[in-house]
Amino acid sequence: MQTRTLGMILLAGTTTLMTGSVLAAEAWICSVAAAVAVDEDGTVGPPELGERERPTFLRVDPVKKELTLLAPASRRGEVTKLDSAHEVDGVWILSGLEHGRSVSMVITGEGRMTLSVVADGVVWSVFGHALREGEAAQPAGAKAEEAVAEPAP
Repeated sequence: MQTRTLGMILLAGTTTLMTGSVLAAEAWICSVAAAVAVDEDGTVGPPELGERERPTFLRVDPVKKELTLLAPASRRGEVTKLDSAHEVDGVWILSGLEHGRSVSMVITGEGRMTLSVVADGVVWSVFGHALREGEAAQPAGAKAEEAVAEPAP
């Protein structure tokens, strides 16, 4: 009985450790700085989006596993569902499938964002910046000032 109880406690603890990083994760607000497409014959240029405008801002939620377009206004609210979201050594790796395309994204702790979209005969590479949603409302020096502040007497 004691062995069984201990086993259940260890299993519960391991499950918490494995899922804790996703459950505690905050969403990111990302900006797109550059985007390029390369097709199977080596042509390089901007991604072909038809009549749609190129996304400029997006929100990535690792808990809901969603990538939501924020801007431009004509694309606001478009959602791409992600199949996986993993954190490894402070780097988030997210991936999914949409309309026959593979979507992969990497967000670093330093705030770099790289996104790729792979379809038949074409690869889109997108580069930008990521800011944790909770940090977006804080002044730039807020964290540094908190660390330097002396305790009250």
